[in-house]
Amino acid sequence: MIMDFRQGGGLPKRKRFMGEEQSMIHNKGIWNDWKVAAEKALRGKRFESLMSMTYEGIALKPLYVTEDIIHQSSSYAYQDSNNWKICQLLLADECMELSEMIRHAKLRGQDSFYLNDFHFIKNAEDVECAFEQIDWEADSIFFDVGEELGIIPLFLDNRLICNELIKVRGVIGFDPYEDLLVSGKTSISLDTKFDYLADIMKWTEANECAVRCLLIKSSLYHDAGANSLQELIYTFSTVLDAINELLHRGVSIEVIAKHTQFSFSIGSNYFMEIAKLRAAKQIWASLINALGGSEAAQKINVHAITSTFNKTVYDAHVNLLRTSTEAFTAAVAGVDELTILPFDSVLERKGELGERISRNTHYILKEESLISKVVDPAAGSYYVEAITNELATKAWNGIQEIDENGGHLNILMKGIPQLECEKMLAQRRSDINSLLIKIIGSNAFANLSDHSTKPQKSNHKRAASQNAVQVGTFHEALLYIREKNDIPMIKPNKQTEQLQIPKINHQRLIEHFEQLRVNAETHYQISGKKPKVGVLTFGPLKDYKPRLDFVTGLLAAGGICVEVMPYNQQCTTHHVNTIIFCGRDEEYQLIDEKFIQKLKDVHLFIAGKKHEMKIDENRIEAFLSANMDAYQFLIKLHRLLGVKN
Repeated sequence: MIMDFRQGGGLPKRKRFMGEEQSMIHNKGIWNDWKVAAEKALRGKRFESLMSMTYEGIALKPLYVTEDIIHQSSSYAYQDSNNWKICQLLLADECMELSEMIRHAKLRGQDSFYLNDFHFIKNAEDVECAFEQIDWEADSIFFDVGEELGIIPLFLDNRLICNELIKVRGVIGFDPYEDLLVSGKTSISLDTKFDYLADIMKWTEANECAVRCLLIKSSLYHDAGANSLQELIYTFSTVLDAINELLHRGVSIEVIAKHTQFSFSIGSNYFMEIAKLRAAKQIWASLINALGGSEAAQKINVHAITSTFNKTVYDAHVNLLRTSTEAFTAAVAGVDELTILPFDSVLERKGELGERISRNTHYILKEESLISKVVDPAAGSYYVEAITNELATKAWNGIQEIDENGGHLNILMKGIPQLECEKMLAQRRSDINSLLIKIIGSNAFANLSDHSTKPQKSNHKRAASQNAVQVGTFHEALLYIREKNDIPMIKPNKQTEQLQIPKINHQRLIEHFEQLRVNAETHYQISGKKPKVGVLTFGPLKDYKPRLDFVTGLLAAGGICVEVMPYNQQCTTHHVNTIIFCGRDEEYQLIDEKFIQKLKDVHLFIAGKKHEMKIDENRIEAFLSANMDAYQFLIKLHRLLGVKN
């Protein structure tokens, strides 16, 4: 490590204002009185029983007071406005198409343009054509070039020749670790990438260009299941490694900070996601301060993008609600740029409606909700401030621990982040399987009339240009472009042995449940029969309705229909090979043993917790209740119904 960032002393403490000491003592008395009254109402249970634990290991309290934030770190808002850039993703197949898309988007208020696919751009003429609609005085760019590193010198040189380089604002860069994490190996060595980044930073500084080229993406961990704490730890450990590499190459901390861009994925956990973004500001400021950076360098540049990890293929319109709350989260947290993905972005077939709604969501938040008129609206909230500071402190300690163990690349080679994300994903899915966590439209309130649409295949790795000529450095690429007006290929690997690590696994949270629905639909297409289970009800409707709703919803999550059969109409049971008894526990005592004997070839289940019964319990294959492993139960039902997995 070139510099020990830990010598900066950690996160700074919040200043205490006049009168706060007396106020805290007064509030502490009220708080203690409230705790006593609460425990009295709990009838013997401790106050701690009201607390819940998050995936980040943070204990959430039922009430937060001044004491919870009085000794904590400052928030590092560093903003005088909250007018984020509208940075929508554009996907095109040719230059003229992209130019028209930019023109169309600008007419509708978009002022930043997010691109991550440049396969159709080959030379300077393509750059001119593709970006002719951009107003370099007013608009911003967000170009994630991935492994297509040749795009950067092509674009920058073109803007230099056009005397517009100094006007260009935004991002044209890449995350040096992305290919390694996603593929488990590097097509271009890390040394080459850091040499390339160092040269870009020096060149842009010499040419008075402020574009940011070091792109650090939290989505690499977010999309693998990481919680907010893990996301912060691994994201900032990544940037610390990158900073040290660039310092080794003679780039100052001021220049590195100026040319660094963070991109955070935003999930559905509203308050925790706000805290994550606010904690990121604290961590970056403390990190740069510890490395000797100025106050100006301590201001973080944050791009936020709505998550794909939590989106669903079935009942895709529910994604509208998810993206809206995620966008609101980012706006409240105070990001610089925001990308709201269309609700159907995870589907193979996407429509213009999704893009229009996602773009208009910005205007609802800005012009109707007026979030853009308030700087850091979450500041002062005891709850948000408390979890922000706890996240920041835990993350800071985690970053230090990784640094002490050789840095981020070292733990990647050992597979530690990959394994930790895998464990967290397994924990999340366990909670989903047992219905502790509900994904609307998938494992809860599933709509059987909604049919599957093929999910969009993930394309994290973007292939580099396949030109024959290879170059090794940024300056060689510049020379080649000026001579040949073509994009060169960056030399794959200058290391004797290619670096390999366990790759990180990216998948959506609810994919496994969606596969059950796909299997059920495939069964119907092949056999002409929908998977169906009989539900035998007991007593009047008001008695069995709650359990019937539970059973119907549970089966719908697996694409299984129900046929409701009152107990007094037993003759209809021959239509099904699986029956679920549904009623009050007392009603089950009325079941005739002879009737059970007639169902010798039928698989029997009971809605409700296990309890003493008159009938032979050996005939009952499972009891259905809340917090059961719904996923394994549905797999079992599929097997009984002949549905192939």
